[in-house]
Amino acid sequence: MIEELMEKAYSCFSKTSTTESREGYNNSGKNFKNNNKIGSINVLPRLLNSFQLPYTHNNDITNKNNNKINDFTYSTPEILLPTSLPSDGDLDQAFENLLKEFDLSNEQNEHLRRQPKEKKWLMIVEQTIRQGQLSRQESCEYYIDLLSRYILLYPDGNDASEASQQIEELAICLRTGSTSYLENFISLGGLEKLTKLVELSLKKSSRYKTVLPILQCLRALMNSSVGREAVLYNNSKTLYYIAGAISFPNARCKLLALSLLSGVCLLSEEGHSGVLKAFTKAIKIFGERSRFQRLLDELNREQEEKKDTEKVRIAVMGLLNALLKSGISENSLQFRLQLRYEMLMLGLQEVIDKLKNSNNQTLEDHFELFEMMREEDELEFASSLSITSTNSSFDYESPNIIVDTILRKLDNSIALPYFISILQHLLMLPGDVKNIPIWKLFNLILQQLIFQVNSDEFNYSAYIDDAYKINVNQLMEKLKTQIEYDQLQRKFEEVQRDLLNEKEKVIELENRLADIQDGSSLDCFSRISETSSNPSDPCHSPTPTITSNASNSLSYINKNAPLPPPLPSAFGKVKLKHIKYKNVPKSDNSLKSINWSVIPQEKIPGTIWENLGDEKMYEQLDLPSISLNFSSQKHDDISSDNGTMNTLTRRLKNDNLISVIDSRRAQNCNIMLSKLKMTNKEIKNALLNMNEKNKIPKDMIEQMLKFVPTIDEVDHLNEVLQKYKTPTILAPADRFLYEVSTIIRYEQRLKCINIIRTFSEKAEELLKSMESVSKASNALSSNLRLKTLLALILSIGNYLNQGKHNGNAFGFHSRSLSSVTDVKYSYKNDKNLLHYIVEMVEEKYPNVVSLNKDLAVVYDASRVNEAEVRNEFKILESSLHFLIIELKIQKQLIEENKECNVGLPDIIEEIDENGISKSTIPSAKNFKEMDKFVNVVTSFLSTSKVTLRNLQRNYTKFQESLNNCLKYFGEDNKMITGESFFSNFSKFLNSFEECRNTLVAEKEENERIKRNTLIKKQFPKKIGKQNKNHFKKNQEKDFEKLLNAIQSGEIFHDELNRLRASFRESKRSRKIISIS
Repeated sequence: MIEELMEKAYSCFSKTSTTESREGYNNSGKNFKNNNKIGSINVLPRLLNSFQLPYTHNNDITNKNNNKINDFTYSTPEILLPTSLPSDGDLDQAFENLLKEFDLSNEQNEHLRRQPKEKKWLMIVEQTIRQGQLSRQESCEYYIDLLSRYILLYPDGNDASEASQQIEELAICLRTGSTSYLENFISLGGLEKLTKLVELSLKKSSRYKTVLPILQCLRALMNSSVGREAVLYNNSKTLYYIAGAISFPNARCKLLALSLLSGVCLLSEEGHSGVLKAFTKAIKIFGERSRFQRLLDELNREQEEKKDTEKVRIAVMGLLNALLKSGISENSLQFRLQLRYEMLMLGLQEVIDKLKNSNNQTLEDHFELFEMMREEDELEFASSLSITSTNSSFDYESPNIIVDTILRKLDNSIALPYFISILQHLLMLPGDVKNIPIWKLFNLILQQLIFQVNSDEFNYSAYIDDAYKINVNQLMEKLKTQIEYDQLQRKFEEVQRDLLNEKEKVIELENRLADIQDGSSLDCFSRISETSSNPSDPCHSPTPTITSNASNSLSYINKNAPLPPPLPSAFGKVKLKHIKYKNVPKSDNSLKSINWSVIPQEKIPGTIWENLGDEKMYEQLDLPSISLNFSSQKHDDISSDNGTMNTLTRRLKNDNLISVIDSRRAQNCNIMLSKLKMTNKEIKNALLNMNEKNKIPKDMIEQMLKFVPTIDEVDHLNEVLQKYKTPTILAPADRFLYEVSTIIRYEQRLKCINIIRTFSEKAEELLKSMESVSKASNALSSNLRLKTLLALILSIGNYLNQGKHNGNAFGFHSRSLSSVTDVKYSYKNDKNLLHYIVEMVEEKYPNVVSLNKDLAVVYDASRVNEAEVRNEFKILESSLHFLIIELKIQKQLIEENKECNVGLPDIIEEIDENGISKSTIPSAKNFKEMDKFVNVVTSFLSTSKVTLRNLQRNYTKFQESLNNCLKYFGEDNKMITGESFFSNFSKFLNSFEECRNTLVAEKEENERIKRNTLIKKQFPKKIGKQNKNHFKKNQEKDFEKLLNAIQSGEIFHDELNRLRASFRESKRSRKIISIS
């Protein structure tokens, strides 16, 4: 297109047209197309010279455009004027192509479009001349070949200087080249080759001389929109290796790499995420555990020259502030906080505090900007947490404060148990060096969870490295599936337990039915029925039934005997009604029965059971199969049913033991013995020494009192012993009752042990109750704050009741305190008179607010019942009286035994190592030595009498203080009990505290709203929010200016000034609030 316009331009001038001249132009045009400059050099200077005068007066336009358009002045003696120009359409199209080559901003493009046609034509011709003057050494193909050779054989040693010079020339070409030149360079793979050279340079730290011009080439590329788009949107690792260049010892390399990364951050969200990913991957290059560790090292490190140290530190802080100020960080508070916490965790704040008060103002501004942005974000986040602390700032580095805040946040929430579980698991995790990666993994997982929770604000996947990416959605789906599985598992276990219980019931019924079929006596059946119908515990035993092996053998002979006749009706003779019988097929053998409750026939009409048609169902049923599967007869093969086998084994085992006590009583006694976990000998020894070592627990002593053998039970047990001559034939419960029956006055002894064990505890509880009532009575009678409050209530009540029947009151009963909360506000149903009284107390009588603390003892007194105290005191007195009487009896028995020298025989059954039982009868002398009743009871009575006298004094004081208090408050002790009196005050104090808490919460909520409003006023919307494509779409080469602004700190000046003004206003307002 440009060549055609050149031909048209040549024909527009009034030079004599000769054949030779036209042929010369045609030749020059052909040579121009073939990149031969000779023809154009001879002709075009004369052409451009004709525009000298009008063009040289507007050189300022070209200076504004980074000197893209130079002063086109050519010295020639001949001035040629054009007689005509190309058509407007061709000229405009050619000029638009020229603007694309310039890569300017929209404003600059519009300014050039408004220029005259002659000037547009001049610029087109000049640009064409420039492109034609490119030598082979300046072409893209030449530099691509050069870079390819360096990749194959990296220049080291003496070749490094020459290579650096050639790459610097490439950087100049890329900085001054047109857009088409850059597109051609990128399309030929120039960016990938530059990136590969940086990668090779990182293998040796001495290659920084070569990598510096390579970074300059990348900077020149990124100075255009084409180059920036190639760096951001291709799959190369350019940013990754630029970040790795920070590790070079040369300060210029560090500065250039840091500046490029800072500029990319401020370009767009894509650049911001790309830089973060680059630092995440560059951990491998740096050999660090955290992605920002190298930046903090460079911030803290001293360079070879002091000037370079300051520049590097400024560049590092500029990059950190850019990461927190641009991209998604600009709009997402959560992301900004997490990114800053990651930096602070590495010790950034300590480094800043160390480097403060330097002589470099730019570095100080970066520090101040970082700290003020942090304070602003923390204030905003604290307001979202409803933190009411206005005087002291929230410490985000204190574990205690953070945990307390989370606990308050999750209070009364379902999530609280999970948070506690997380803390419990973290408590189990070791903190040694070996487990540091686990803590890091936990931190990464939490970051991703927070990112995905806030996924509505931004695309979290762009900020997470693929190596650590976790799909939480899939995990949540699996977790839901696991929860559903757990629920089904629990339901299955419940059904399985129910099935097992039903199975046990069926086995028990089968056993009972088998006993009947085996010819057991009706006495056994009646005993079972009585036991099932009367489950009270304990109960007296019926006539003993001794089951021997003989009866067991007879059961096999009579197993086919007919069933006994049914029992007679308990109601005597009853007139029989007409009974209908259903047509039910009969089975050849006996079947199991269903234990259902039958509805009487006279109630069937009008129900669902009438005309149900169940008799027709038999035609469709497989009756033989039912008979086979549900037969009640026993089968030889019982190994398939573990429950039945266990039951039969238990029956065979118990057939050798004899039980003469009630079966239900024996079962409960066995349960008690299983909890006691002591042998009969150990139990008996403990009882004889009066449980001196507390081997028998207090609750078990109370249980043993329920199983004191009766006279009938002792007689039956003695009959069995006389017959079998050994107690081993007795069942465990029978054996226990027999052993304890051999102790003289066993029941009285057990009661004495229970009294000794529980006396001190009951005395302490009784003394505590009486003291609480005495203290509460004195507190109510002497408290001045309560007196002030009651006076306030009485005055307000008389004011409200003025002119009414209950007005003009001089006092009111304590039960009337509850009526204060019944008086509601006229315009607020959620508030009552007590709210108003609390507000007045806080305003007029602030010392009354602590009334609840002064009268805390009233809550304990409200739970004390006078009648119970009186009864407990009488029980303690009667207990000691019982001990005194029993002690006299035991002493008399000892004296009688001394005279008669007769001891009660005590058969003790012992089992030796071979399993052979031995019966021994201890002598009376040994029996007396084991019995410590007299010594223990005598010692106990000496101390308990003193305790009882002390209780007597306190009981008298308790009654006097309570009566005086009731009289003081105008109450009649015959009309109201102390429990009711103190309950009235405790309920009132609770209501008083609840109203106060409600008012405090309301006040805090109002303060929070006020504080949030103040924060919004103090911190207005951040100005200068840049469009994410601002720098990307800016057609002027602003990237160069952006890097300079980052290095000088100018890019953050507006934000810094805003924060300074806001914090000055905030401090001033806080000072005013504190003074007020």
